[in-house]
Amino acid sequence: MAGMEGYTRLPSRSKGQVVESKLGAEFLNQRVGYKGIFDLNELYKIIYDWLVSRGFQVHESKYKSVVMEGGGKERSFDWYAERKGTELVMVNMKIHFNLQDLQEIEVVKNGEKKKLVKGYLFIRITQDLEFDFSERYSYTKLHQTILKFMTEWMMQKKIETYWEDKARFKAYELANVIKESLDFMTKGNEHYDVW
Repeated sequence: MAGMEGYTRLPSRSKGQVVESKLGAEFLNQRVGYKGIFDLNELYKIIYDWLVSRGFQVHESKYKSVVMEGGGKERSFDWYAERKGTELVMVNMKIHFNLQDLQEIEVVKNGEKKKLVKGYLFIRITQDLEFDFSERYSYTKLHQTILKFMTEWMMQKKIETYWEDKARFKAYELANVIKESLDFMTKGNEHYDVW
């Protein structure tokens, strides 16, 4: 990924400091719920391509699939996407997929057969900021105090007015892309082209 050459987490140290902020609050999560017929593989591809085109590295952290008694399937999995903002800030986005009562169906669309799925889809998008992901300020108490001073005093306004807003509006944009791919009537929002 561009801009992250040479970036590796040190295995002996803990991850960077995730700063508690309004950003991780429950009311800022984006949620998309859908019941009906949709192309699951196309949805995966659209979300993955959107994340990669914006410089995110995408990892699948959890996957669970269960066959139900009625013949349907239940799937649950999490994607974790991260993008380096600056040398100090990492933007993280967590996407939780929950699919219930999935049944594969065949549909003829424009003269060709296509495999789609029918069921319930729930997607939750959560975003947060991680500071000192390269662990420059985690060596001593002095370094940790400097980092706390920088994030709580020196950079507080920039974090609130730039980084938090940018992460929130990117989550709005991704939710809108998902709605467009599922052909929602409520696609589009007032925050789409802010960043």
